[in-house]
Amino acid sequence: MKVNKNLAEALLMLSCICLVLVGTTTFENTTAKTVIMVVLAILAVVMAIARFTGGAKQESEAN
Repeated sequence: MKVNKNLAEALLMLSCICLVLVGTTTFENTTAKTVIMVVLAILAVVMAIARFTGGAKQESEAN
């Protein structure tokens, strides 16, 4: 599967921004906050991996 480097980078930045916003917001239900933060953290990690592996593949294909 081909991953666009710019798309992965944009999703990585978006998930990090959302993590900060959710982390600094007070929730009445701490379980919901924890679940949202875990999902966003997983998304950030997956996008970071996709960005670095997809970026390396795109650079090797360009050469």
